[in-house]
Amino acid sequence: MEIGERIRQVRIHKGMTQTELINGICSNTYISKIESGKAKPSYSFIVKIAKVLEVDTEFLLNVNMKNVEPDVHRIYESYISSRKINSQDLALLKLHSKENHSNSTLIKIYCVLISYYTTFDMEEAHQIVEQAKNIISPAQSTFENEISYYFHSLYKYFNKNKNYSEALFYASLHLDSLQHEGTSLRAAKAYLNLAQVRTKMDEDLELARLYTKKALQIFKDQDFKGGIANSLAQLAIQYHRNDLYDDALKILDELSQFSKEVNEDYYAPILSYNYGRIYQKQKQFDQAVSYMLQSIEYDIKANKEEETIHALKVLSKISIERKNWEEAGEYLKKAFRLTNLYNLPNSYIQLLHLRSQIYKARFDFPSYEKELQQAVQLAQEGNYPLLIKEISIELAEHYHEARAYKMAAKYYQFALLR
Repeated sequence: MEIGERIRQVRIHKGMTQTELINGICSNTYISKIESGKAKPSYSFIVKIAKVLEVDTEFLLNVNMKNVEPDVHRIYESYISSRKINSQDLALLKLHSKENHSNSTLIKIYCVLISYYTTFDMEEAHQIVEQAKNIISPAQSTFENEISYYFHSLYKYFNKNKNYSEALFYASLHLDSLQHEGTSLRAAKAYLNLAQVRTKMDEDLELARLYTKKALQIFKDQDFKGGIANSLAQLAIQYHRNDLYDDALKILDELSQFSKEVNEDYYAPILSYNYGRIYQKQKQFDQAVSYMLQSIEYDIKANKEEETIHALKVLSKISIERKNWEEAGEYLKKAFRLTNLYNLPNSYIQLLHLRSQIYKARFDFPSYEKELQQAVQLAQEGNYPLLIKEISIELAEHYHEARAYKMAAKYYQFALLR
């Protein structure tokens, strides 16, 4: 790689324009010629540019770096242990991500890049993941730790991107890659990750609960308090999602006691929300409303306004069931604002579904149908299989009852093809 291209790559990864880079050093025309390979920079110029880019001069000069594997291994090991990386090391990995290296070296490079950019720049992460798919062969033999960390980085990317089918695929591969660490904390975390994705994907959560219980047992055996608390919270959700309310309440009571030893303030809104959710499903609305309002207060106090949307959705449902349309409309208005403010497409679809129930209750069937049609379309575009199935079936049954059989068949098919 020519030195001009290296300067350009590092500049881009630093988020700098050419003008910002060469301020007081040279002209835009000159740096453009250097980056395009039409001019060779002097040593004094390289020293100045390296200082601005916060990299070693030798890093820019040593353009070939034939034996890059030791540096990649050093960066990889450091990142795995600390989850930190400096600008120079990040630039080195990005510069070599398309070079002809061993599969093992490429896995280390992409593992770090995917993990880092998933945290700080999802747009860049998307490009890195697409590159990795075309370059890396997970089937080729490599060290177990390398491939497991690589699968975990892909799981994190797809989970954050809300592509749960892909997240499930890589969470499964990650767990399989840890087959020799069946009782380690890494395995427990992998079980819990898999359980969380299955909770988002499945209707019957028996398998998700099995994975969560495996994780919980390992966390308890190793006295890993954060893992114990997270597993209990997940298990409570899985129980009440399948209408096993007594089991859910028992787990929440256990979490309530345990959270006092860990971080009571952190788990307080989680407990309030989940207690409220159970009482809402049991139609004990006064208790449910009290817990949901408490949950919102906790989130606001913790500067987590985005999280209040979950309680607002439940409060909307309760108001709709009570036929308090004005109150439901106010809760929905607040929730829709949050979906726009924080870019929450999944919640936006759920809110459309909720608002449609008001139209249906008021016999405004054209608005009801239009709202659900939009919800199904957005669920398909966002790849939310459970929402596609749930809303499509509801709309299909509505059309079937109205004797609009072609439309009913259309939406039944959407539900089957989810």
